[in-house]
Amino acid sequence: MTAQDVHDVKVRAIVNSGGGVAAEAELVLSDGTTGIGSAPVAIVPGRRERPMTDYLRIGSPPPDEVVKVLSALSGRGRQGQEAVDAYLDGQLPVLGTDVALAVSLAYARAAATASGRDLYGHLASLAGTEPGFPGLLVAVVSGGLHRRGHGVPFQQIMFATERHGPGETIPLILDAYTRAERLFQARGLLIGYSASGGMLLDSTDLSLPLGLLGELLDRTGTGSELSLAVDVAAEHLWTQDGYRFGDRPLGPGAVMERIAELTATYPITYVEDPFTSDHAVWWTRLREVLPHHAAVVGDDVFATDSAYLDPTLADGIVLKMNQVGTVSTALRTSVRAAERGMSQCVSHRSLETEDTSVADLAVAVAARWLKIGGPRRGDRTAKYNRLLRLEEALRV
Repeated sequence: MTAQDVHDVKVRAIVNSGGGVAAEAELVLSDGTTGIGSAPVAIVPGRRERPMTDYLRIGSPPPDEVVKVLSALSGRGRQGQEAVDAYLDGQLPVLGTDVALAVSLAYARAAATASGRDLYGHLASLAGTEPGFPGLLVAVVSGGLHRRGHGVPFQQIMFATERHGPGETIPLILDAYTRAERLFQARGLLIGYSASGGMLLDSTDLSLPLGLLGELLDRTGTGSELSLAVDVAAEHLWTQDGYRFGDRPLGPGAVMERIAELTATYPITYVEDPFTSDHAVWWTRLREVLPHHAAVVGDDVFATDSAYLDPTLADGIVLKMNQVGTVSTALRTSVRAAERGMSQCVSHRSLETEDTSVADLAVAVAARWLKIGGPRRGDRTAKYNRLLRLEEALRV
């Protein structure tokens, strides 16, 4: 089917899960098919991320310059997703990655509908991939930036599932999360929830939640089905004196030893962003000392940009579409990572919208993991529910 042209596109500000502003786009093709997309927001963007907008205001139209740039999309839709995204990519200095991604997703959804496919099918066709379901990374404890020095230093401690259908993995994580919630409540540790659905604890001791969660998995007999994962988010722990781990800063060698110790003590199978991009040699050394079952995965160090990919640094890459601004750019990075033997983790952001495209992307590229937060917020459960619907669709 010939791609339809872009007839109209509108951009508006909507509310994100942290009570701030996010970008949403509504795009209409020449045959009347409509697509809507929205982009999440980072609490603090990584240094290598492309910049977002700062011009969106609730209830106010975007600036005339932005309207002019978007109106020039007319005529490009006939050439398909890559042509639309190439234009958006060239306009990132004006649009910002969030507005560009919202428009890119809106076009992708409209194009998928016009061709009679779900979004995941459209994305898989663009990437040339065979769809499959990811394992889940489920935020259980949030620290780092979520607690601003008053909680555990790691940004997230998560449950990790193996790669099975969501009808099998989601019940597992719902039960485990609820048990962890009751356990932390009974210990007087639970003081709230982060924007990503992880629990905020009255503790700065990493060993406490890791030990309790490890014991929970052993006690409930789910240790063979679930493991633990950690997002160190080292870029946000680094100061000129070292990494902020507890009461004193640590150098990269001491951080490596600490992570290796934690991985040997607790059932950790996934370690994200253990160092900054400036400490490349320590990424390699950490991989040499960790057990084979523990994957080292890069987020801020790669920023979903294929130019930064380096399989000597990590076993896998985190894919966040709003780090680069378009669907096509994210898919190219995914394909190149796979070609280099790197696993993929499709991820939400801390400040989300109801958009469920990360679920479609993870299924489309058959990612090893999907990270969408804890199952305690509507913006997160929408993505879990999308997975369940996709499982039904793929059975047909």
